[in-house]
Amino acid sequence: MPGLFVSAYHYLKSGAMISPSAQVQLSSDITFGKGTVVKAFAVVQSSGGAVRMGRNCALSSFDHISTGAGDVSIGDFVRIAPNCTIVGGTKEIWRRNTLIMDQPEADTRGLVIEDDVLIGAGSVILPGSHIRKGAVIGAGSIVLGSVAQYCIVAGTPAKVIGHRE
Repeated sequence: MPGLFVSAYHYLKSGAMISPSAQVQLSSDITFGKGTVVKAFAVVQSSGGAVRMGRNCALSSFDHISTGAGDVSIGDFVRIAPNCTIVGGTKEIWRRNTLIMDQPEADTRGLVIEDDVLIGAGSVILPGSHIRKGAVIGAGSIVLGSVAQYCIVAGTPAKVIGHRE
């Protein structure tokens, strides 16, 4: 679907501003809140789950959100820096007599990112993660699991390095 059409569709439907250079799958499973911005070359796609992004969020260039079979739920006022990957599900990999593409979904938990979260450049958010309100994810971090409210985490895997005051 041409980017300009998808941009116009989301703007008229919800007031979100999608760059014509972004690749957003046209699907009822993908929704954006009013004032949300998706910058050029970001990719948002559904492979069975839903993507719900709240109001006044920013998805930067070269970010990739993909659901797998799990939902990706992003609250309001979330900022996602460039080159981040957010994945709501994964494939099973263990059976060598079955092609990976033919194996079932292994993780369908999806993930939740609550309101007022900042995700630093190059971070990866994996299925089953729950990032709570006001958390900050340092650049280049890999998140799997829960991040408490107003925590600052960084690293691979992400660990608490501070708290917002």
